[in-house]
Amino acid sequence: MIPRVKLPDAARCLARRQAGVLSIEQLRGHGVTNGVVYRMMNDGLLRRVARGVYALEADSWLQTVWVTVLMGGSAAVIGGRAAAYLNDLVSTQPDEIDCYVGLNARPRVAAGPWRFVRAHRLGRGEPPRTTNIQTILDASKDMTDDEIAAMIAQAGRRVRARDILAQLEALERHPRRQVLQEVLGDISQGAQSALEVRYARHVERAHGLPPMVRQANVTGYARLDGIYSQYGVIVELDGRRYHAGIAARGDADRDNRHLLAGLVTMRFTWHQVADYPCDVARQVGAVLKQAGWAGSITPCRRCRVT
Repeated sequence: MIPRVKLPDAARCLARRQAGVLSIEQLRGHGVTNGVVYRMMNDGLLRRVARGVYALEADSWLQTVWVTVLMGGSAAVIGGRAAAYLNDLVSTQPDEIDCYVGLNARPRVAAGPWRFVRAHRLGRGEPPRTTNIQTILDASKDMTDDEIAAMIAQAGRRVRARDILAQLEALERHPRRQVLQEVLGDISQGAQSALEVRYARHVERAHGLPPMVRQANVTGYARLDGIYSQYGVIVELDGRRYHAGIAARGDADRDNRHLLAGLVTMRFTWHQVADYPCDVARQVGAVLKQAGWAGSITPCRRCRVT
């Protein structure tokens, strides 16, 4: 009986780094001939997952990413939403994986959850993916406003707004340029979530409200989403679907402390801010007027429709 063939240890080590996959070129580079590959497939030790790519382990999303890279060639770099997930900028694995392969590359073409883009990108890490700034610029092209805000907020201090804006300015065209500029402006002013950005854009600016001071700590007890300092009005925004138990009791305790300090707290959920920004603006405007604000609410386009 012919004994089973085993991969060289170096090839197995490389496969572990690549989520269990190897290209035919990598196998040959470790002395594994085509005949050995066929025998290992017959023995169930290898399986073909794409043209010229073989797997030793069970399938996974990360393995699919590596398959995409190996199909893309030596210049392959993962980008878009897949890079955003790999860089911890979004929390959901995308169904389609973008891969930049260079201007002159000819990637192996096969049906699958990948899209090869003939453009050059600098890569980093394993699997190679675009930098945080390049990822934000590429992934944002087909994202909603809220997704863009959430991604940039998640990036936090890992990237500077002015660096993103500088690279954005260097681009001749970008379909989401205005949204990126507005979101980056809001986040540089202290907004730390998609909901806070939405409040700044669709409640405050759209209705002529004065800007809040964001992430202030006026009592030494906790940071606030925002406060209209001159009028003693706090606005807290809660993007969670459910808010009860210990978290709710903590909010109540904080609100009581602020009340003792002469501060009024207004709380709004994602549903209120996202679906009824005009109502939120009218409520905030009314409380600010009671506190001495001399301004007036400016109707937005949605106000005129509704």
